[in-house]
Formats: sequence, structure tokens, C-alpha cells
Amino acid sequence: MTGTIQVEKIDFGPELARLEPEWEKLLRNCVRPSIFLTFDFVYTSCIHFKGDEKIFFLVFRDADTHDLLAIFPLSRWMRKSYGIKLAVISHGITPQASEVDKPRPIIDRDHEAECWMRFRDYFQHEYKAWDVIDFEELIANSYLPKNLAQLFRLPRFWTKAKVGPESPIVKLDGDWQEFWGKHRKLRKKCRRLERALAENLSYRITNDPSDVECCLKEYVETEIGSWKEGEMVAQNREFYKELFPRLAEKRQLYFGMMYDGDAVVSIEVAYAFLDQIYFCHGTYSPDYAALSPGAVNSCWFIRYFHGKGFVEGDYLAGFSDYNKPWACRIEKTAHIVIRRMGWKNGCLAGLYLGKKVRKKLKCVWGKLPHGTRPETTPEPVMELQ
Repeated sequence: MTGTIQVEKIDFGPELARLEPEWEKLLRNCVRPSIFLTFDFVYTSCIHFKGDEKIFFLVFRDADTHDLLAIFPLSRWMRKSYGIKLAVISHGITPQASEVDKPRPIIDRDHEAECWMRFRDYFQHEYKAWDVIDFEELIANSYLPKNLAQLFRLPRFWTKAKVGPESPIVKLDGDWQEFWGKHRKLRKKCRRLERALAENLSYRITNDPSDVECCLKEYVETEIGSWKEGEMVAQNREFYKELFPRLAEKRQLYFGMMYDGDAVVSIEVAYAFLDQIYFCHGTYSPDYAALSPGAVNSCWFIRYFHGKGFVEGDYLAGFSDYNKPWACRIEKTAHIVIRRMGWKNGCLAGLYLGKKVRKKLKCVWGKLPHGTRPETTPEPVMELQ
């Protein structure tokens, strides 16, 4: 079917807005829907996090029906390795340069294999201004990591899959009392905080759009004073000022607010999309650190979403190891690198292998007994008489 898929390349800009209705429809029928793949999240991220890279979107359609089959948000940027300039294709918004978690293309669940083959063909025959494809945080058991060697074969391509960060996944469609009963340490933390704050303790969860401005303001103020020192939400507050109201209008944003009287103790932020919750941000006042307010707030947030039609809660990849004891499973990710073989990557391969050989020889040299090591300098030549 790869010959019947048409590919349109659209540069990032206002023209992309015409795709929004089709985009959102495709997202609900794609392989792995996510709040981080919604039009609002992607478009707003591109506005606020775009640097020198060129962002573009590959739009795949059935040639006969013109149905939308896939959207690949991509970026092209330059990097140097051993002094050689490489053109790199990455996610449109990368985890390092934005607030996205586990980015990936949006592909109709009935056409995943065909779309990845068409992607391969496009970058093999039609778009050749690249040297490396670098995809971070792809779901480890998704199509590309599992079929990497078959799709991008030697001698045209060289591929490598590296282990990426993990995400704890919390079960939300089970019995809350069963979850609560399994975690004795968590119960102790909750009770200790409740005793310490007593009648001054209050807690509320809101997804009311009218609360967004106040909640974001309190979050930023709390984060600036916390151990994070304002390096996350506060640092990117303009992005959140635009994104949060958009999500709130669709009831896709929740705040969990814990107070000691009028003082903020802890704030948690979560996104909702379809049957999934995304526990994306949390902060607390250092004045209450001894009471584990972050863990308690997370616990109460998880309790709130039980029994409300949600299946799982997804914590950010690489940032939530402390929540692994609560997880029903761990979502593994992979870092995929694809190199197009040519003189640039050929030179780099030679340099890399030379470096490995020198390192190996040095290691072997160091293990030899001193008396058996070859001389590092030649013996002096005797002068002729």
C-alpha cells in the first residue's frame, strides 16, 4: 500500500491550523493517543520553544480517498561531530527543548506498518537533505523500535537503539482501597501530614477554567521558592499562560492544591485526555519538606481520579522514579538513531572505530607486564665505523 500514500510537507505556520479538525479526529483513532500530541499542545509548543531548527509536518493521506492517515511533526537542525556538520531530523518538539513527554508521530491504528514504510521511502528517495534521524523517548514496544533493522537496512542505513527513560504507570480503574492497602509507607506519610497540620489543612482539586490564572500564579510562586528554583513551569510561564486556558476550556487540566491555612503547601498539575491522566508537574514549599507534601498530594490526586472513567495515570519519562513503587507497570522508551550512509557518516564511522581500536590497544598495553611490553621508541642505531 506504500505506493498509494501521498505525502505533503507543510512548514510550521498559520497554514497548519486548517488541519486541526482532521488532526483531532485522527488522534482519537491513532496508535497511541496522548495529550502531548493534541493540536493545542504541539502548536503552542512550536510557538514558544522553536529555536534555530526548521519545523515541518509530513501529512500522509490515502491517494484514493484523501483520508488523513498520519502526521509526523519533525524538525531539521544542524550539529557537528568530529568537525563534520550533520543535518539531523528529530521530533518537531524534542523532550530537551520543550515540555513534551514521549513525543511520537500520530498514525492511524489500522495503517501503522504502511505509514512507517512510506516514511522510510520518503527519506530514502524524496527528501535527502539529512544525515541522521534522531528520535528520543519512543515507546520501546512500538512499531519503529521493534522493526528498526528491517525498515532501515544496511548498506543504505546504519541504525542503533538505545535505552531511554522510563515512566511509571499507575492503575486508575481498580479498587482504591486495594491500592491504599498496598502502600503502608504512603499511608504513614499521609497521616503524619494530617496530624501536623490538623484543622489548618485544606485540599481542593479544580478543573474550572476561571481558576487557571490564580492556580498558575500560585504554582509559579511556589516553584520559585522550592528546590526547583523556578526552572520548570516558572521558566516557561508564557507557554503555560497560553496552553493552560486552552486545555481548561476542554476540561483537560486539573490542579491539586494543598494549603496550611492560607499558605500553599503543595500543588500538583495533571492533564486529562480520553481515558488517560498525565501527572505532569508538582511542587511544594520547602517549609513543609519534612512532611513529604509532594508524595501526599500525589496520593490524593491518584485517589481523586479513581472511579471516574480513567484507566491509567502516566508520569513523565525520567522524572518520576520515586513513584515506581506505586506503578502497575513501567513504560519503557527507546532512543532511535538512523544514519544515512554516505561520505559524512562513513568518515565518522572510521573515526569512531579508530578511537575504539586505540582505546582497546591502550587497555591491552596497560595489562601487559612491564618486562613484556614492546618498546615505545626504537633502539638507537649504532653508527657505522
